[in-house]
Amino acid sequence: MIEAPGTFDKDGWLTIGFYGHQPDIGETYISTGSLYLCTTGLVALGLPPDNEFWKSPATDWTAKKAWKGIDLKRDHAL
Repeated sequence: MIEAPGTFDKDGWLTIGFYGHQPDIGETYISTGSLYLCTTGLVALGLPPDNEFWKSPATDWTAKKAWKGIDLKRDHAL
């Protein structure tokens, strides 16, 4: 899908769409920045197998802790 015509604009930025440029699929609040923000969920896939992200024991994520009633601090970018 990354090779579909229209996936990138003339400056090399991603465009809205699942397969190429499909602007009508996007909500009115979607922008080029949104396309990159959604990829942050994939960042961990680039970590090596020996990284602590993969080797550390599983823990609850923020939403799970919140719904358990745990008082917690806001998440931050690293």
